[in-house]
Amino acid sequence: MAGSGARPAVSAGTVGKDSGGSRRETAEYIASILLGLRQSAHEAELPFLAYLISVALEEANEETQKAE
Repeated sequence: MAGSGARPAVSAGTVGKDSGGSRRETAEYIASILLGLRQSAHEAELPFLAYLISVALEEANEETQKAE
């Protein structure tokens, strides 16, 4: 996101801490961002980057399941 001007919906330092979010909520938030990033990578024909994002998405989804 460097130079794009894009900003996260909430500060990365507050997710799961000061905002009262749980571990599961934080993992869900990260997964939702990763879904969009993976789609962008696919559309831009960046297959390896899409793959790496998919790995991170899988990990976020696993953390969501563990936290329940």
